Amino acid sequence: MEANKIKGEAKALQLDNGVELTYCERGRENKEVLITGAFYFHTVMPVIEKLAERYHVYGIVMRFDGHTDELNEDGTTNWTRQWGKDVYDFSQKMDISKFHYMGKCHGTVPGWYMVKEHPEVLDTFASLFLTPHVCEQNSANWYKLLSGNDTTEMMRVAMRKPEGLKSKMEEMATIGDNASGPVLALYAASPEKVWPDRESCTKALQEIMIPIAYLFGTDDPLFEDYYDSNMYAIKNTKGARTVILHGERHLMELDCPDRVASEVLNFIDESRKSY
Repeated sequence: MEANKIKGEAKALQLDNGVELTYCERGRENKEVLITGAFYFHTVMPVIEKLAERYHVYGIVMRFDGHTDELNEDGTTNWTRQWGKDVYDFSQKMDISKFHYMGKCHGTVPGWYMVKEHPEVLDTFASLFLTPHVCEQNSANWYKLLSGNDTTEMMRVAMRKPEGLKSKMEEMATIGDNASGPVLALYAASPEKVWPDRESCTKALQEIMIPIAYLFGTDDPLFEDYYDSNMYAIKNTKGARTVILHGERHLMELDCPDRVASEVLNFIDESRKSY
């Protein structure tokens, strides 16, 4: 069990294929379920705790090793799809037939897998700080810092409050050597890899029947690096709700957790209204 990736109580669940998933659980007293996936659950825990005031929240650690059955043509693991399958298998093992899904950045990927493969289990989907990238990348300013092995600077420019840097770097250290920079760069911002090609992903966005929410900050370097894709998704995702917060950066869950949680809760409330 990768308990170090969760701040507070951690649990483990063995799937039918023998894989053990580490997860946290909050808000057990609530009936409705909200699932989220992430590489780690430290700085995002204030958001989890706020959501757990209304929902039974499961936070599932997205893994980088163990048995995999979502493979690319060359036999390597398609982690974009594998993370999604893990979350789906978790929900079925836990006998959860319907749930809200929230993901931030890399954590959106399982939600997009569910959109494609198992839309029947999704009540709503909050895709925070990231959309599928169906257009050419505008720039790579943020990832250039990663390629230069300057992870600290990469995280610094992603947050508004510098006092959060120490806790963020400690959180990232829990990944260890299994998920080095190139792996993160390849998969963390690639929900479109759930589909076989961009054309299929583009068509899917226009046909979505599930309530989708996008949340961005105007000063998020990743928002600018994928500006055209983000604008395309905002304008072409059927029925999407989009909030763009002025002055916020990529690590909003660290800078303003209550604000992030409020946007998710408001989105779910609004999704139940008929306009």
